[in-house]
Amino acid sequence: MKQGNWVRLLFEEGIQLKADLGPENVFDFTIGNPAEGPPEIFREALRNLAENPIPGMHGYMPNAGHPHVRKKIASHISEECGIEVPFENLVMTAGAGGALNVALHCLLNPGDEVIILSPYFLEYPIYIENHGGNTVIAKTSPDYLLDIQAIDQAITERTKAIILNSPNNPSGVVYPSEQLGQLGDLLRSYKESSDRDIYLLCDEPYKNICTTT
Repeated sequence: MKQGNWVRLLFEEGIQLKADLGPENVFDFTIGNPAEGPPEIFREALRNLAENPIPGMHGYMPNAGHPHVRKKIASHISEECGIEVPFENLVMTAGAGGALNVALHCLLNPGDEVIILSPYFLEYPIYIENHGGNTVIAKTSPDYLLDIQAIDQAITERTKAIILNSPNNPSGVVYPSEQLGQLGDLLRSYKESSDRDIYLLCDEPYKNICTTT
């Protein structure tokens, strides 16, 4: 607990401040807890499930998650991205942090390197270290966009993955499609020259709150 990052430490401090000063006097912007509760339709669905449980709903599920849930999500992703995503390729996890830890556990051998882009979510180095990896930090441009040259210079023979967080936490920057294409070209070029894959781990928990102007 004492080794938690500053985001978590500030969150704990916020709880104490609310107790000392009153919750109406403290505004917590640390870990993205919603200010509003879920809508009534969500509570109705919970009440309906409680009163009319689906047979087996409280038992163990397949390791990857319920197939009907994965099929629904695969259909949504396929429509959103314009490519066919088989539901067999999806694995349900307990949140984005859980997903990143599972992915890093699958990918990393001791000493492998993972590139993260500064500024970055402060738990990324912890996730990487959890699975024997080493964190390599690549700078971004003055306006926090991708610096393709800096990423290129950060790649070594031990690089196994890059974590891409867009919209970025904490900067809020959304990386433009042109730069994402350049990053894809860089990784394909590395694959051709070294016959090694560098995996791109996309952390996108905020993508559905983006707005257009």
